[in-house]
Amino acid sequence: MSRGWEHQYSGVFAPLPRIAVRAFTEPAEPPPRHVIHLPVAVADLAGALDLARTLARSLAATPQVDVAGATVSAEDAQHVRHWVFCDRIMPERRRCARRAGHRGPCLPASDP
Repeated sequence: MSRGWEHQYSGVFAPLPRIAVRAFTEPAEPPPRHVIHLPVAVADLAGALDLARTLARSLAATPQVDVAGATVSAEDAQHVRHWVFCDRIMPERRRCARRAGHRGPCLPASDP
């Protein structure tokens, strides 16, 4: 080999950047997710559904918010949930944009 070959091939055996080492050594499992529970008191179910629909639509631009998963429950029966939006899957994996229990055909939309 010619003189100075160490310099010519020094980049081949250089240590990997720290971020590359982490990418190959950290587990592939996603980090745990957390759900925010924000109690809001409303006198009746219809009013709670309307308020939940309004809040969900106002937060729809936030990527962390799953608008289609919005539900309402009574304070003393939180295991019984009422869907805010229709939960039918439409073409292109989008959900129906109408209220839960609507009459007529579903309407696809990017955000409910």
